[in-house]
Amino acid sequence: MPRPTTGSAPPLRVAFAAFVAFVLAATPMIVAGCNEAEATNDTPETFPMEPHYLWPTVMPDEGQIAAGAFTGEALPQPIGFPHYTHVTTLNMDCQYCHFVARKSIHAGVPPTETCMGCHKYVKKDAPEITKLAALWESGEPTAWNKVHDLPDHVVFNHGRHVKAGVNCTECHGQMGLQGQPQPAPGTAEGEAPVMVVNAVNIRETTLQMGWCLQCHATHPSIDTNYGEKSDQRRAELKDCWTCHK
Repeated sequence: MPRPTTGSAPPLRVAFAAFVAFVLAATPMIVAGCNEAEATNDTPETFPMEPHYLWPTVMPDEGQIAAGAFTGEALPQPIGFPHYTHVTTLNMDCQYCHFVARKSIHAGVPPTETCMGCHKYVKKDAPEITKLAALWESGEPTAWNKVHDLPDHVVFNHGRHVKAGVNCTECHGQMGLQGQPQPAPGTAEGEAPVMVVNAVNIRETTLQMGWCLQCHATHPSIDTNYGEKSDQRRAELKDCWTCHK
């Protein structure tokens, strides 16, 4: 490749010089768009500062219990769904309703069609099933209030955990004991009590980072799935990139 003759500038230097000249020429036009009064007007009224929490929190209008220290509170839900009846009494598997948990990032809230697959025939005159059927006929989804919610900067894949052998209760608590129907107040003597569910779902675990890391360090499924390479896998699971893509 021939060397440039004495006195000539390399092409890269010429291009850079042209770019600088363009910026200097355009600066007056850019600055002209903002006068001095506007440039110095940086009061809170111009740029209001509002708090923004990285962690989901309990917000009255958003219905989030989310993550962190658990309070034992239960959000109101549109349908009094009894996990106790379905899981403990009927011995139904979680994935019968949450059927995408094994193959998706999200476990998914069961669509109304899944519920109506049974309740078109079972207890169809019960008050809560009547509500459910009305939603199904209207085509509107059931507006459940979310109880478990990780921050946006955390990636959690339900499918990988389910396939690895992690039980649903290890993260979601004893769901089979939640939502136990109780007799409604005001039942007259001698009448069969109307059973209602007052607390559909209460979050039992923190879902915080230290809690997750403890599981990644000790869960027996890692030994089962990785054998001699289990220590290497545990080291990989401590990497920030595992959960913070």
